[in-house]
Amino acid sequence: MTKPRRHLPDQTVMLTRRTVARQFLLRPDKEMNHIIEFETAKASGRHGLEVHAAVGMSNHVHFVATDTTGDRSCFMRDAMSGIARARNNYIGRRGYVWGAGQYSDVLLPDENSLQRKLLYTWLNPVRAGLVERVEDWPGFMILPKHWGKTITVKCPDSFYGRNSPDEVTFTPKPPPGFEDWELEKAREHFEELIRKEEERIHNEHPDRRYKGAQRVKADDLYDSPEGKPDDGRLDPTFATKDPQLRKLLLKRHRTFQEDYQTMRQRWLKGQQVTFPSGTVQLPKQAPVEAHEVDDDEPGRLGILRKDTG
Repeated sequence: MTKPRRHLPDQTVMLTRRTVARQFLLRPDKEMNHIIEFETAKASGRHGLEVHAAVGMSNHVHFVATDTTGDRSCFMRDAMSGIARARNNYIGRRGYVWGAGQYSDVLLPDENSLQRKLLYTWLNPVRAGLVERVEDWPGFMILPKHWGKTITVKCPDSFYGRNSPDEVTFTPKPPPGFEDWELEKAREHFEELIRKEEERIHNEHPDRRYKGAQRVKADDLYDSPEGKPDDGRLDPTFATKDPQLRKLLLKRHRTFQEDYQTMRQRWLKGQQVTFPSGTVQLPKQAPVEAHEVDDDEPGRLGILRKDTG
């Protein structure tokens, strides 16, 4: 049995899903970008995700978002299945789009981890040597310039039937910890961080020749990048580098896993039990209850942020 995920309301996370065999099935084009935007808008509104950053690469997607409901597994289920069905229909293909296994779900419990993963998401095409600047990427992105702007996305022409909404709206937002900043100040702050990170990458690779947007868009859908696949690498649960915070989060994570398995075994025997806080999927499928979240739970909206203003 797959280990249960512990999802709490108001956690900020980085979510990632990769294509089967790392193929370029999500290669940027007008229709692909439209599909990802539509499914992101639809699923984030349905499941209460505030999206801060996103990028649609040719063979994977990244989202940095605050999960206000603890329902991000349903966001990923709906958005990823919608993207897969629509993309297959558009390119006349059958079969899996996403690779085997679960999506990556990494908790961002402090300012440092939040900032690192925001920049990682935005700079992904530059770091991979595909385009020289973030703004050059031809695929779907949510950047600081989109924060606070309500985006209306019309239903794509391909695949979608009469049960799909004609249009959906969503508003990307700044990450938690910057609520007291004026919106333009927050945008400028992170845009400057992007520029600095671009320059750092360029200085590290002064002789690199970037592939360029046109060549990216000309890639064969069934090709994959050179090099060893990273599917077997360790997928972290938490991104923090703070040793004390990490120790606390690991302790609570292990306690959750142990308590969940104990309660599940008792429940299967017909006993009346209450599952640990963070149990999300089982209460949706069966008449069971879960404990309320503790007030001192780390890693929720209270991002510990130094005054960078």
